[in-house]
Amino acid sequence: GRLEILKLHTKDKPLAGDVDLEQIAKETFGFSGAHLESLCNEAAIFAMRANNKQISQKNFIEAIDKVIMGEKLNRKPTEEERKRIAIHESGHALVSEHFNPNSVSTITITSRGQALGYIRQTPDDDIYLYTKQYLESQIAVSLAGAAAEKILLGDSSTGASNDFEQAVNLAKKIIFSGMSELGVVDKDSLPSEKLHKVISDILSTQKSVVEKMIEDKQDVLKLVVDYLMENEKIDGQNFRELLRKY
Repeated sequence: GRLEILKLHTKDKPLAGDVDLEQIAKETFGFSGAHLESLCNEAAIFAMRANNKQISQKNFIEAIDKVIMGEKLNRKPTEEERKRIAIHESGHALVSEHFNPNSVSTITITSRGQALGYIRQTPDDDIYLYTKQYLESQIAVSLAGAAAEKILLGDSSTGASNDFEQAVNLAKKIIFSGMSELGVVDKDSLPSEKLHKVISDILSTQKSVVEKMIEDKQDVLKLVVDYLMENEKIDGQNFRELLRKY
């Protein structure tokens, strides 16, 4: 469906030979028709600003980031903050790629909207039902940024607060879907102390897995961080190339 909408909004636009609308459709899970129209217009604006006569795949990828995250921030983080952001996002990406190979589409330390940096994941297919294993892997990815900061810098930062909120919500999804040690539960009558304990147990298990993984892969993590510090952004293909070289 997204592919057909993209074809509709690009039919009168000059596209470069490298444009892969099917790939763009894969990377825009959750986009509405209006989002996709905005995406095509933003890509055209990026091409025009660069004085290009055709819209390239790179323009579309940058436009996806803008539609999802918003405008780039005027204030740039300090060099020390940039390094911490690079470590944080590389941690997310490393663990994401471990559990879901080829899932990382982009890692960036360019600050947009409310985010100082971010990774974008692309699922193999649109997912509407989640297994316990998948939810646990996403909890691990959420916890990986703070874990990478702590292992490489000695402590974590407030940049992980949204990640922790996401991890807790994923743990609740496991519990209220009857996939935890509690079995099938009634959300309204489950004591808050019991809920808190099971959430803590789920998060603690994944935290241990993630910390071990990052400890073992510190060298490749540093390579990705160095690349980001120099280039601000790395696409999934180049990221996987670094992993393979390591």
